[in-house]
Amino acid sequence: MSSWHSCETTHCWAGWIVTLAGQAGKALERQTSTEFAAMKIYHNSTGERISPVYFYFGNVEAMAKIKELAEK
Repeated sequence: MSSWHSCETTHCWAGWIVTLAGQAGKALERQTSTEFAAMKIYHNSTGERISPVYFYFGNVEAMAKIKELAEK
């Protein structure tokens, strides 16, 4: 995934995490990277750590993982 916000198919998982965090998410992304910002935002929001490997899953795998984590 090299186009976090403009892949033209779906807005990737990490990109959504950053986007939904608003201006603070975008600022953190600018200072670091999309992947790092998404991991930190997710951790601060849920108290759980997330593997950056998940951000590179295809749509089917990613949706399955998102549903799995949401059920926790």
